Amino acid sequence: MKKFLTISAIALALSYSLSAQEHGRPRSSTPAPTPVPPRTSTPPTTLRDSSVRDVSGWIKFSSAAGRFSVLMPEAPTDKAETTQSEHGPYTTHLFIVRDTISVYLIGWVDYDPSFNFNRQAELEANRDNFVKGINATLLTSSPTTIDGYQAIEFVAETTERVFKSRVYLVGRRPYQIVIGTTKGKDDSVQTSRFFNSFKITPS
Repeated sequence: MKKFLTISAIALALSYSLSAQEHGRPRSSTPAPTPVPPRTSTPPTTLRDSSVRDVSGWIKFSSAAGRFSVLMPEAPTDKAETTQSEHGPYTTHLFIVRDTISVYLIGWVDYDPSFNFNRQAELEANRDNFVKGINATLLTSSPTTIDGYQAIEFVAETTERVFKSRVYLVGRRPYQIVIGTTKGKDDSVQTSRFFNSFKITPS
């Protein structure tokens, strides 16, 4: 899952204008991309995605390709990228929204069907690479089950912001949702609304 984590960390860093640095990555079962062929960008996901504003003023966004629905302050922008590796291509997807104090991010990755990985290792690598990617300190982490799916929930912080995240494994597809908020701001209502509204649509 290295590429998924790299993209999500970069997206958050750009959203907050954080200084970007190259960091080493911990062990992950995800294959490293090969030099040839290079990465290719794919068009944003458009398969029947929809959004409707609810009574709270937030958007209820549904992604058909992502097989999820969620509440966010605005309809998110979508980025997708496919990377070639020795174990076949894998495609990452990112949806991101910013408001005055927080950034909200949802990402998932689709692996080549022939690639096998250790499920617990993928969850842990997702957490560890994300924390390193934003140069943060891990505060808390706990394994959990959310809506019947294997997951990890963790909190990390930088000098300026606190990041709360959940990482799910749904079949062979890993998902990550993140809210990053300026320190000193109470985001408890937004976090609960965002996290609790994230639902996987059965395939």
